[in-house]
Amino acid sequence: MSTDTPTPESEVSIESRLAAAFAAEETGVPEAAPVETAPEASDEPTAEVETEDVAEDVFEFEADDGTTVKLPAAVEKAVLRQKDYTQKTMQLAELQKAAQDRLQYAEAREQLSAAVLDDVTQLRSIESQLKQYQDADWPALYEANPGQALRFQQVMRDLEKQVSQKQQEINAKVQHVQQATQKHHQFQWESAEKGARQMIGEISAADNAAMLRTVESLGITPKEFKERFADPRIIAAVHKAAKWDSLQAGKSKAVQTANQAPPVVKPGASKGPSVAAEQKYRDTRAKFSKTGSVQDAAKLFLLRGI
Repeated sequence: MSTDTPTPESEVSIESRLAAAFAAEETGVPEAAPVETAPEASDEPTAEVETEDVAEDVFEFEADDGTTVKLPAAVEKAVLRQKDYTQKTMQLAELQKAAQDRLQYAEAREQLSAAVLDDVTQLRSIESQLKQYQDADWPALYEANPGQALRFQQVMRDLEKQVSQKQQEINAKVQHVQQATQKHHQFQWESAEKGARQMIGEISAADNAAMLRTVESLGITPKEFKERFADPRIIAAVHKAAKWDSLQAGKSKAVQTANQAPPVVKPGASKGPSVAAEQKYRDTRAKFSKTGSVQDAAKLFLLRGI
């Protein structure tokens, strides 16, 4: 029996063993921490790929001043919707301006027309009085009463002045109406052109020429079209019709060119493979009908699929 006094495990208190176990777990956590830094390095390429994907996911948007701006694709629909709303709002504003101008012009024209008609009525009345004096027998008047004849002559001269003055007033008002009409038509056409460009985009010189041909083909002069059809919707419809006419004209020219082109297969030229195969099949069949040989039959069956 040994004299050494061993320290068995049972003599170690449970509290000590538990404390040692928990201490080992706690000290083990920091030791594992550096290992977690490895995934951080592996995430870097993924982050770069995602950055590249985000950089590519953009769309180009043309601003009102003509500059091109790159925006995230996520806002593309919202931007285009806003652009469409803005264009429609501007088109509506132009239509409202044109309608307001037409209303003001109609009211001003009506007032001026009424004033001119009133002046014309007065002019006719003065001219009627003047005619009575002009048709008078002036030699007899001078012979019967020279003083009264002189007074009548002065009245006639006053009436002549009134006629001349009233004519000048009427001519001035008519000229004012003509100028107002010209400005009205010019404003209406410029507004219609602006609205049409907002609807269909820029109109080139070639488009203008094509639209002119379309309008003239309907028997409408350019002056009449500008004065009577100054509406962006009508201009857009004419632009579309002109495009269609140009397309049809291009088709007609293409058909005419094709008809005038020389034939692809000239007389006496070799036939295509399908025609040659069909002819070979008929020849082999005729030969088999004459010979009845097995070889010709085999050739015939092989050519049947041709």
